[in-house]
Amino acid sequence: MSNFIKSKTAKTVYFVFGLMVISAAMFLLMNNSKISASMSAAKVIFEEEYHDFGKVAQGPQLEYTYKFTNKGKTPLVIERIQPSCGCTGAASDGKTEYAMGETGEIKVTFNTQGRTGRQEKHIIVFTNDPDMPRVTLKFTADIDENME
Repeated sequence: MSNFIKSKTAKTVYFVFGLMVISAAMFLLMNNSKISASMSAAKVIFEEEYHDFGKVAQGPQLEYTYKFTNKGKTPLVIERIQPSCGCTGAASDGKTEYAMGETGEIKVTFNTQGRTGRQEKHIIVFTNDPDMPRVTLKFTADIDENME
């Protein structure tokens, strides 16, 4: 047995085993740091991410407000808001940073003029939430040009 321990094969086996143990330990440490960082980061939670305006007349501008809360432990930053097209507008409630537990709003407008039938639009909200850096808010409307 003592000859085996002194052999090159045994040294190679111990070396490889040692590398595997060190690699496993590093993997666990790195994952735990990501989990703890994620748990202490900003966390955006929207009350809803979809709204249906239903059947509407052609012409008026529709408005809807999506409400959210920062459920994280650090300030939530709304980095930017990007509507899907020119007929859709979106803006925050005038703030870009929300403390832990603070609520905010994204107000959406949709111009129905010149549009008919079912419309589906979306708005992308870019945040500093590591789990949800982009939130897609959606809405639909069924525009009837004969409805008054």
